[in-house]
Amino acid sequence: MTHSIFDSGVDGLDRDMSNGNPFRPRAAFGYDVDGASYEFDQPTITGAQIMFTVGIYPQQGLIQVLDDGSRVSVSAAQTVNLTAGAHFKRRPRFKRG
Repeated sequence: MTHSIFDSGVDGLDRDMSNGNPFRPRAAFGYDVDGASYEFDQPTITGAQIMFTVGIYPQQGLIQVLDDGSRVSVSAAQTVNLTAGAHFKRRPRFKRG
């Protein structure tokens, strides 16, 4: 039996034959939404892409929690930089009554 460098796992690569390329870079940018972690392969992402991935309706909205604890509303058309530790939450719904 012969072995090649492709027999062992190569760091930073993922064996995925779905797109015809057996080796593709893993997603390098991560973000959290309501405590769940997600990965993305680009350094920027739109609010719509985040909402679609996690199943948030655009009418409900999205909030980014910044490092200092402040919160910023993110619209569907807005582009967000995925810095280390980017955290998001669903916009809370307020009921009168």
